[in-house]
Amino acid sequence: MPETRSPRKGSKGVWPRKRASRMYPSIDSWRETDECKPLAFAGYKAGMTQVTMKDLRKTSPTKNQIISVPVTVIDTPPLLVLGARSYKRTVDGLNVLEEIGASGEDIPKKLRDKVAFAEKDGFEEGDGEEVRLIVCTQPYRSGLGKKSPEVFEVPLGGSFEEQKEYAEEKIGEELEVEDLFEEGEFIDAISVTKGKGYEGPVKRYGATVDRRKDENPRHVGSMGSRGQGRVLHTAPQPGQHGFHRRTDECKHLLGTFDAEDVNPEDGFNNYGLVKESSVLVKGSVPGPEKRLVIFRNSIKKGSKLPVEIKDINTSSKQGV
Repeated sequence: MPETRSPRKGSKGVWPRKRASRMYPSIDSWRETDECKPLAFAGYKAGMTQVTMKDLRKTSPTKNQIISVPVTVIDTPPLLVLGARSYKRTVDGLNVLEEIGASGEDIPKKLRDKVAFAEKDGFEEGDGEEVRLIVCTQPYRSGLGKKSPEVFEVPLGGSFEEQKEYAEEKIGEELEVEDLFEEGEFIDAISVTKGKGYEGPVKRYGATVDRRKDENPRHVGSMGSRGQGRVLHTAPQPGQHGFHRRTDECKHLLGTFDAEDVNPEDGFNNYGLVKESSVLVKGSVPGPEKRLVIFRNSIKKGSKLPVEIKDINTSSKQGV
């Protein structure tokens, strides 16, 4: 009798359910482009508010009407370019060819002992395939009140020669969010969700609670029927809940705004006041306030949707 085959049941969109390795995520993939520019940016989640805007979606039931939309405010101080790395692709993955960096004066004091680069004026001639910028955040220029920056790599678009030339020009300079993203674009927000610790199967998976006379009403009675010593990953079991690396796809970027345009009267709850520029993203993004959010151009949706904002709610007690 032939073996019965069928598509897998259930979604793995929320897997793995394990604790993230660090407080901020890395970038695994991105949408390639012929334009030579950084393909990602980062900011701190300040809170949420509402905006009044005109609905310009063609198939929306409220087309051309004024609607109220919840938005997330992301504090986006400039990123400082510490260095750059060139890579060559092999059968074992990407291997580092060269590394250049900024002088010691341009590197923040908190990073001078941790980040060290060879003294080079630029990349040498070589056969590489990719160049990535090494950037760090500047949390002291945000409303976070934190001193230690985060360091991560940002990929570049364009050809390899264009990437090398762009990286050499940007060493020691700052990247502004306005130079990377435009109003109306769709982005993917990558962050680490709010951590809730070790939880049981009822809260972690939504398992049904047994009747009140059972000795353990919140446990799972069966681990499945796949045989002795084998348990499927779909079986509800206790474990880590929250603090997972997650990607929220196709978020509408409503634009960049100055601090006075988005700051509530008493500041954002658990965050404070935005000091410089910020971006508004329609809907929610993963993570609590103060969490670093890395966003890139949407991989699935490359189109734009016009934005026409009438008013931004800046009343007190926002970010609840």
